[in-house]
Amino acid sequence: MGVRPQGLFIGTAGWSIPSRHAAAAPGDGSHLDRYSRVFDAVEINSSFHRSHQRKTYERWADATPDGFRFAAKVPKAITHERSLADCGLLIDAFAHEVGGLGDKLAAVLVQLPASAAPDFASAQRS
Repeated sequence: MGVRPQGLFIGTAGWSIPSRHAAAAPGDGSHLDRYSRVFDAVEINSSFHRSHQRKTYERWADATPDGFRFAAKVPKAITHERSLADCGLLIDAFAHEVGGLGDKLAAVLVQLPASAAPDFASAQRS
């Protein structure tokens, strides 16, 4: 494999390792421990469905090597249920929670429903 451009991270959506691929992530430890020995980034998809305590994010950050990065999906309560409107408290709560990742948080992902028409005014920063 060639030299990877600086700032480019390779990962998947989630760190669950199916048993048929376990040999690709050998060793002891949790799925995240083993996953982070192979990849240097991951999407946290579970944050879309439910909130996690800040200490959970802190534990995930601590379980990964320096240079590892996370992308956290914005909760569906913000994107689907509130359509990005009147959700300041939810955004604040999410930001506090994912703040537990520290400098390992590289991105937040916003997944909008397929039926949503673009509403750039709602997405603007106030």
